[in-house]
Amino acid sequence: MGIIPKHVATYSFCLGCVTYVTLIKWPGGYAASEGIWRGKGNKMARSILVVDDDEAMLDVYTRLFSGTDYLITKVSGFAEAARLINSNNYDLLITDLMLGDGLGTELIKIFEKKQAGAKSLLVSGSIGMLAPEQTLDVYFEKPFKAEVFMAAVKKALA
Repeated sequence: MGIIPKHVATYSFCLGCVTYVTLIKWPGGYAASEGIWRGKGNKMARSILVVDDDEAMLDVYTRLFSGTDYLITKVSGFAEAARLINSNNYDLLITDLMLGDGLGTELIKIFEKKQAGAKSLLVSGSIGMLAPEQTLDVYFEKPFKAEVFMAAVKKALA
């Protein structure tokens, strides 16, 4: 039997949308999901897992995705992200290369193994450390231009 996380969720309703924050407690850590869902018929919002061990970068992603229709789950470590990938379905993985407890390229392999045709974006301040065959078709070096990054997200989810 696997580890069952404890869920704590809060919802705040507004005219035509639901703002939510979900906190999931795992043994040894937390995962947080937040966003705005604007119900557009029965269309489901696209789900994105964002992994970065830099709290400031997680704040950047919060600002980038605020006001969008994407459901964002943010985690700060490889182990947390691997658990979430194996227990949930995401439309896109956005990961930093160098995580405190693993490599983003390994997370991408786990994601692609679970889900054929999975889409991923790699973000790093040290992309030069990778061998050419390890880089993805689409990757971003920190700092990146928000407009270009969000266009790549939109294209990956199209």
